[in-house]
Amino acid sequence: MLRILRGLGWGLLGLIAVGVLAWTVSRLWPLPAAQREQVRLLEDVRPLPGKNDFALLWTLPFEGLDPAQREAALAEDVRRWQARTAPDMDISVLAADHPAVKVDNQGYCRSTGESCLARVRAETSRFRAAHAGHDGLHERLDALADGDRFDSPFTPDGASGLFPMPRYQTLMDGSGAHALAFVQGDVPAALAGSCRSVQLGRRLMRDGNTLIDSMIGAAMVRANAQLLADMLAELPPDHALPPACEHALQPMAAAEQSLCRAMQGEFALNRSAIDSSLQERFSSLMLDRTKTLGRIATHFGWACGAGSTAALEADQPVATFVGEGWDIGCLANVVGCTLSDISGPAYQDYAARSQDTAAWLRLLGAQRWLRQQPEGPAQALARLPAQWRSATRTPVLSADGMRLQVPRRSRSLDAKADPMLSVPL
Repeated sequence: MLRILRGLGWGLLGLIAVGVLAWTVSRLWPLPAAQREQVRLLEDVRPLPGKNDFALLWTLPFEGLDPAQREAALAEDVRRWQARTAPDMDISVLAADHPAVKVDNQGYCRSTGESCLARVRAETSRFRAAHAGHDGLHERLDALADGDRFDSPFTPDGASGLFPMPRYQTLMDGSGAHALAFVQGDVPAALAGSCRSVQLGRRLMRDGNTLIDSMIGAAMVRANAQLLADMLAELPPDHALPPACEHALQPMAAAEQSLCRAMQGEFALNRSAIDSSLQERFSSLMLDRTKTLGRIATHFGWACGAGSTAALEADQPVATFVGEGWDIGCLANVVGCTLSDISGPAYQDYAARSQDTAAWLRLLGAQRWLRQQPEGPAQALARLPAQWRSATRTPVLSADGMRLQVPRRSRSLDAKADPMLSVPL
C-alpha cells in the first residue's frame, strides 16, 4: 500500500513538473513577428494638429455658454470622472443648472435609405415640434463642422474599460432640420446645412479617436448625402450649390475612409482593460499581457497596414481579421486567448461601411453630373468622370431607369434592405 501511495505521489509530482514546464515554455514562447508589427502600428498614435474642439462636442446640448465656460465644464467633468464622483458616465455638471436641448430620435433623417423628405411631408407638424427651439443647437453643429480634432481627455475606467462619451444622438439632429427647411421652401439653407453636416461627418470619420466616432460620422455623411440627392432630384439640373458644398462633396480620399485611428483607440481601450485585469490576484497566471495584446492586435492592425490603404484607394474589399486559432502561447494565456477570440469577428464589417460612405458621395457627384448632360443618362454614363466612379463600382441605371446605383458592400441590419446604394435621377 505504501509503495502504491509513493508511486501516486511521484506521478503527481511528475504531472506538476510537466505542467510547470509547459506553462514556462508557453510564457516564454516569442510573439510572432506579424503580431509585433501590428502592435507597433496600433501604438504609433500620431497627434493631430489644430485646436481640440472636444469641449464643444461634449457640451453640445447645453445652451447659453461661451467657449471658456464649455472648456471649464469639461475640465470639471474630467476631474469628477477621475475622482469617480460623477453620478453617470454621460451626465455633465452642466445638467444641474443649464438648459439642455432634448433631441427627438424621430425628428432626424436616417441612413437606412428611406426618403427623409417623404417623412417630413407626411409628418410636417411633428418635425416642426421636434426642432422648435433648436436654433442654438444647429448653430453649434455648424461651428463644430470646422473643428480640427476631437480628442477626448477622459481616460477609461480600469474596471470596465469604459469612459464618458458625448451625446452622439445630438449630432444627427441637423439632418431633420435641413429636410424641414427644404419642405418649407428655404432651399439655400437646406442645401448649405446638409453640406455642413456632411463636412462634420467627414471630420469625425477622419479625426475621431474611437470606432463610434467614425461610425457616427459615417452615418451623418450617409444620411445627409441621401437627403441632398433627394433634394437635388427635385431641383433644376443646373441649380447652383452653396459655397459650403464645394469642399464637403468632394470625393473621399483613402485617408478619410481609413479606420486606423479608430482602431488605435479600440486597441487602447482593450489595453486598459487588460492592465486592470492584471491587478487582480493570481490573474497573471492565465493572462499574459504581451501575448494578449498581440492577439488582439490581429483584430485591429489591418486598419493601419499598407494593404488597407491600397484597398481603400482601389475601392476593393479590405482584408480584415483572420482567426489564428489557439497556439502554444495559449497554455499560459487561457484567459487572454479566450477574450481575444470573442472580440475579433465583430469588427469585420466596419471597413465596408466606411467604403460605402465614400460610395454615397461618388453617387451624389455622379447624379449631379449626369443630370446636367445633354444626352440621356444611359449614353452619358459612358463618359462619367473618373472621380465619380471607382475601379470596382461604376454606377449603373436601375431597371426602370429612374435611379443611379452601385452595389452595397456592408451588411445591412435590415434583412429587407436594398442590396444597392442608389440615388434618384
